[in-house]
Amino acid sequence: MKLKKILVTCFWLIFSACVFNFKTAAALKNEIVIGLDVNVPPMGFLSENNEIVGFDIDLAKEVFSGKKVIFQPIDWDAKELEINSGKIDVIWNGMSKTPQREQSMLLTKPYMKNRQIIIVNKNSTIENLEDLKNKSVCVQKGSTGADAFKNHEISSQVRNIIELENMVNCLNEIEKFTSDVTVVDEVVAKYYLNEKGLAGNFKVLNQEISTEDYVIAVKKNNEELKNEIENGLSAMKESGKAKEISQKWFGTNLFFWENSKTASDEVPSKSKNLSIAPLIQGLWVTLKIFSLTTIFSLPLGLILCILQNSKNKILKFLIKAYTNIMRGTPLLLQLFFVFYGLPYIPIIGEYLTIKDRFSAGVLTFALNYAAYFAEIFRGGFLGIDKGQSEAAQVLGFSKTQSLFKILLPQIFRITLPTICNECVTLVKDTALIFAIGVPELLSNTKNLVNSTANVTNYVIAGAIYLAICMILVQIFKKLERKFSCGGKI
Repeated sequence: MKLKKILVTCFWLIFSACVFNFKTAAALKNEIVIGLDVNVPPMGFLSENNEIVGFDIDLAKEVFSGKKVIFQPIDWDAKELEINSGKIDVIWNGMSKTPQREQSMLLTKPYMKNRQIIIVNKNSTIENLEDLKNKSVCVQKGSTGADAFKNHEISSQVRNIIELENMVNCLNEIEKFTSDVTVVDEVVAKYYLNEKGLAGNFKVLNQEISTEDYVIAVKKNNEELKNEIENGLSAMKESGKAKEISQKWFGTNLFFWENSKTASDEVPSKSKNLSIAPLIQGLWVTLKIFSLTTIFSLPLGLILCILQNSKNKILKFLIKAYTNIMRGTPLLLQLFFVFYGLPYIPIIGEYLTIKDRFSAGVLTFALNYAAYFAEIFRGGFLGIDKGQSEAAQVLGFSKTQSLFKILLPQIFRITLPTICNECVTLVKDTALIFAIGVPELLSNTKNLVNSTANVTNYVIAGAIYLAICMILVQIFKKLERKFSCGGKI
């Protein structure tokens, strides 16, 4: 009887699982996931009510009116990986047509024309492309604006090219003169500046970098979905719905549709053979950040720890407040504050503004990790019997001699495992510096993966990080053995 109950229970469980899977598959078939960057007004962006709205959003909803449409924010730089891995079904977000994208994705016919324009601060002396020589240029990472500028002959004459996550950050750079120039989509930039009332803060040069077509992307060989989108857009043009949506967002009809040859019918150009040179360059930046941060933060942390034992209550309060702030706020936020926020502080900002991105990053890392090292050293001090200091005084040692000859060797021995752990964490945290436009190992790896759709580069980068950390662990183990045997560094 018991066996019969077990068999019946198993049968119902299997049956329920099959029904659930059938329903899930049916639901997925009637569901479309559209990937987009939510910082691209008016194509797709977050409204004040935290809803994703925009011109492309309205077009997509109309095309897929009979299905459940999910709009999924993605890292624009990883869009090819998102769609090829099946995480999303469609990329619909003011995406320009390029030979590289034709190779990695299946593109629809163009539905809008666009230009890559040059925007500078209203007070800038830059008037044409020739004036960009020895200037700093900001672009959105992974955008066609970035590609178009890098392929332009003037790019070899600029001082540097800064790549940030979105267009808004690039415009902020121009407004503060952190960068001299930005190259952005005309449709997106003009809408954003007019909508925010910021048009008067910038000027657009008469020359553009390139002209291009906006297209929609699906996974390679998904002709069915591509045809569904194209047929839907064609029907919207005939009914006038596309024109209506365009006038809603732009005040005029910018929707473009014709029976031109589709992107998939064209012969794509061969992609460039990519080497591991970007990984080596990124590794060098990562090692420099780690080394400089360690060199500055360890002594600073020790100094903060010693001063924390001062009898001056104000000094002790300030150091305590500093360590609490540094340990209680995200490192990424601190990076943004040091590089972007300091210029806005009255009077102080005038003297503390750091324009070099690498220097700003290293400074932030050093200040942040010094707070952690200060607490680590404080724990080391607490682990030593107070009687040792008293005994040193009896033997005639000064406070300085007692500190350096008796206390510090023991403190380092006690804290070495924790310091090792912090150093390993620092190796991984160096990737955060890309947020202020410094390309390091992980960001360069992402570029390679997104350009080649080959995730093997992630494995290589992971192996490099692991190797660095293992080397550090071995170094600290040797130091621990040396200290445990009574040796000195």
